[in-house]
Amino acid sequence: MELETLIGDYLGCRANKRRSLDSVHFELHWERDLVRLLEDFSDRSLVPFLYAFINPVPRPREVIACLMQMKVLQYHFDMEVRPLVEGRLTNSTFNNRIGYGSDKAIQKVRDDIRKVSHNFTRDCYIIQRDIQSFFPSTELDKSYGKYRELIEECFEDGEERDDLLYILMRVNYAYPQEHARLKSPRFRWDGIVAAGKSVIFNNDPSRGACLGNQYWQVEKNFALAEFDRFQVETCGLAYTRFVDDMVWVVENKEAGLAHVAMCERMLLEDYGYRMHPRKRYCQHYSKGVTFLGAKVKFDRIYASDRCVRNCRMKIRKWNRLAYPSMLGHFLDSINSYLGLMKHRNAYGIIRSLVDEVSPKWLEYCHYDDGRRCFVANDGYRHNDLLKRRYHFKLNKDRH
Repeated sequence: MELETLIGDYLGCRANKRRSLDSVHFELHWERDLVRLLEDFSDRSLVPFLYAFINPVPRPREVIACLMQMKVLQYHFDMEVRPLVEGRLTNSTFNNRIGYGSDKAIQKVRDDIRKVSHNFTRDCYIIQRDIQSFFPSTELDKSYGKYRELIEECFEDGEERDDLLYILMRVNYAYPQEHARLKSPRFRWDGIVAAGKSVIFNNDPSRGACLGNQYWQVEKNFALAEFDRFQVETCGLAYTRFVDDMVWVVENKEAGLAHVAMCERMLLEDYGYRMHPRKRYCQHYSKGVTFLGAKVKFDRIYASDRCVRNCRMKIRKWNRLAYPSMLGHFLDSINSYLGLMKHRNAYGIIRSLVDEVSPKWLEYCHYDDGRRCFVANDGYRHNDLLKRRYHFKLNKDRH
C-alpha cells in the first residue's frame, strides 16, 4: 500500500467523523501517525487499537470501537470489498447500505402488508423474530473463511489481495478480550456478562464480533446473504431484515409459522445463530407491528411509544438546564428525536412535545414548524457563541 492511498482513505474516513474524539486526536499529528501506520502495516506488525464502553440507551449494550488507525484500514477494506458484497445481497436487507436504511426497511414492511393483503381487503399475518446475541455469538472462523473466499475469487494474486487479506485477518481476529481498553467502570458490565452478551468477558475466543466496527456491520449483511436469498428468491416471501430483526408477511398463518420454525433450525444448524425465545410476534395485520422504533398499522407509520417517551424525558431533563452554554446540546438532543418523528404520522405528537419545552428556552431558540425543529435565535448561534467566548473574527466579519 502506498502513502498516497492511505492519505486518500484517511480523508474519506474522517469526512463524517471530524467532531469525534478519535478523529480530533488523530488529526493533531495525522501525517506522523499515518506514516507510522503505514510502517506497521508494511511490516505486518499492526496491533488492534480497541476500546470498549457501555452504551446505556435504550438498554445497556457493550460497544467495542477502534481508534482512527484501524478505522482508516477498515475504510480501505470496505471501499474495495463492499461492491462485491453488494452484488450478493438482496433488496430485503437494509442495514449499513447506501440508499437503504431503517426508514426504507419500515416502508418495505408497510408495502408488503399492503401487497399481501391486496390493499387491505384480505387477511394476512405479520411474523416477527429476533436473533439472540447476534454479535457475541458470531463464529470468527466462518466470517473469515467467507470473506477470504470472496477476496481470493475476485482479486488476482498480488499485493492488493495480500493487503486486503491482512486487513481481514487483523480486524476479524482482533481479540478484544486481550486488546480492548475499558472506558466504562467494570461494574457496568455485570448485567451484560450475566446475560451472556459480553464479547470481552466471553470465555470463548473463537466467538464474538465487535459492535462498533464498520467491518462487522457489513459482515452481518454478508453472513446471512444466502439465508435472505432463500426467503426472497426460493420461497418468494415478503421478507425484511435489519441486522437481527426479521419480519415476514404471509397469507396463511399456519404455513408461515411452520416456515419460520424451519428457518430457526436452519439458522442454528447452518449459521450458528439462535432465535430469541421471548421476542416472538405473530398477529393479524390490523393489530400493527412495532419495527425499528416505528409502529406500522394499515397504511400509516407512527412513532413508537418508547421513542415518544424517551423524547419527553429528554425535554424534562433539558428544561432544568436552560442556559446558553447548554443550547447546542439541547438542539442536538431534541432535534434528533424530532427528525425521526417528522418522517412518521406524528404531527400531533410533535406539537404536544414542543409545548412541553420550557419558555426559558425561547430566549435562546425558537421552533420552526415548517422544518419541525428548533433553531437558535440571532446572537445564540454556534458562530456567535464562539465569537463571544474566544473573540473570534470570522472571515465574513473581516470584510
